[in-house]
Amino acid sequence: MTTEHMTRNCTLAATVGKDEPCPEAACPFWEPGGAALGEQCAFEHLGLVTDAQLAQWLLEIRERLAVSGSEQEERAMRSAFHHLLNESAE
Repeated sequence: MTTEHMTRNCTLAATVGKDEPCPEAACPFWEPGGAALGEQCAFEHLGLVTDAQLAQWLLEIRERLAVSGSEQEERAMRSAFHHLLNESAE
């Protein structure tokens, strides 16, 4: 019996009417998980993906991160974004 990798759809993209696969670990909004939680989309987990304007804004941020000029710039942007996420969760 073989098992196929199931590709999940991007919830942010679906919120704005697009059908695209979730980039998972390649997405800056992906939480890798750990001992207590599995891998997941941060915004799906927070339940914030019902607002189309917010979803579009987040997709634009994701695109900017994908085309960032340098690895150092990308790390800085991801770090700042994750810091903001952590503050909002508190």
